[in-house]
Formats: sequence, structure tokens, C-alpha cells
Amino acid sequence: MDNRHPVRVCSFVAIVMIHLVLTACASTDQKLANRGFEAIEDGQYVAAEKALTQALEANPDNPYALLNLGTVYQRTGRFDQARVMFEKVVALNPDDKPAKRSSFIPDSKTLKDIAEDNLKTLPAKQ
Repeated sequence: MDNRHPVRVCSFVAIVMIHLVLTACASTDQKLANRGFEAIEDGQYVAAEKALTQALEANPDNPYALLNLGTVYQRTGRFDQARVMFEKVVALNPDDKPAKRSSFIPDSKTLKDIAEDNLKTLPAKQ
């Protein structure tokens, strides 16, 4: 009888469990980022900010949450905070093209492109 077999099974189960936990965390921040995007589309900036802040607590490098939180800040007149969010997106250099986007954003734009465009629309720092 091979005594190593139970160890291999336990190791495999542990790896699968770790993967499931990591996947669950990743999907949680993205679900929150999506909820924030939808709230922005509905003009509900307080709800959007709450969801996007929670997404960033789960994953500080979620470019969707950063970009959309920057949008909330921009639309509510907090331009310095918007600039910080957009600059973080540019620094992350994501080449993702969002599946959901506002109607005025071309399909060819990546998250980085959108952040760079948004930075150009902000008033100069005072």
C-alpha cells in the first residue's frame, strides 16, 4: 500500500481550496466594481462610491474600480482625488477593454486610454 497517495490527495484538495478562495476574492472586487459602474450610470454617486471603495479594499489594484471611482470624484467636483485614481490606472497600464462602457467611449479604448483621456479633461492643479 502506497502511503503517499493520501498526501497527494490532501495536497490537491488544499491547492483547489486555495484557488477557490483566491477566485472568490477576485470575483468579489469585480462584482463590487460592476455595481459601482451601474450606480454611476444611474447617477447614484454615493452608492457608486461605496461599492467602488469596497472593491478597492478587497483589491487595491482593481483598474475598473480605480477608473470608476475617479469618475465619481470627477463628476462630484473632487478633481484632485479623481486625478490620483486616473494616475493609478495609467501606472498599472491595463490593456483591458471593458465589456461595459458608457456609450460615448469607443470600443477600441483600453482602461489606460480612458484614464488618460479623463486626466486631460480635469482642470489644472491649483
